[in-house]
Amino acid sequence: MNKRILLGVDPDLSATTQYALRAIGEFIEQAAPNVHLILLNVIPLTQVVTMHPGMYVGQVLPLAATTTQQAQAEEVLRKARILLQQQGIALDHIEGVVRTGVPADEIIKAAREFHVNFIVVGTRGNAFKERMRRFFIGSVSRRILQFAPCPVMIVVAPPITHNEDLLTWYVDAITRYLTEEHPDALSVFTPEQAARQFAPPTKNNPGTKEIAAASHALEQLANTGLLCRHQVQGELRYVND
Repeated sequence: MNKRILLGVDPDLSATTQYALRAIGEFIEQAAPNVHLILLNVIPLTQVVTMHPGMYVGQVLPLAATTTQQAQAEEVLRKARILLQQQGIALDHIEGVVRTGVPADEIIKAAREFHVNFIVVGTRGNAFKERMRRFFIGSVSRRILQFAPCPVMIVVAPPITHNEDLLTWYVDAITRYLTEEHPDALSVFTPEQAARQFAPPTKNNPGTKEIAAASHALEQLANTGLLCRHQVQGELRYVND
């Protein structure tokens, strides 16, 4: 009997979502012929504050996604398919779906619509910023757990606590970006930019440790020939040319 799995993919294909994709890829690798994986990317609606009669503060107005948002969502799904394909999941077993709305609600609706057997979502961790966000607007994963019509698997990326682990994270993330996700694109990095772009899921505001680790990772990749060093107006940059 075929199983249908729904995996929520966030709009920016964050490190958390990438970890969830790798985790689910490993999970279903052996059962791939009998699994149909649905990737759902929800373009979130904007919450507005209004004092208009008949509308409560923070009500979500029905807005349509822009052409740019739709294109970005499709591109994120394309990259997610590639990550799964590289783990041995055939493309004809992967379906991409784009919806517009409140992410948790759209995931729950899609689970009912596609009669999925279970849902997979990633969580962004327990950093102070995320705790405050959940306090004010609630947790996506918590709402899904509360109202989902099927079992839910929450994928949590492991914390990175040592400098060696942090360096390995940046080396792997930048290498994957250059060789798998954007092999034909021109990429230019500074340590600060790389620290932000490839930050671990539990680091919402990369600090000096992350910048140092990203700098060392860029140096390692330059030494292997994957990147080249360039001085641009006195600033060291790393380019994949």
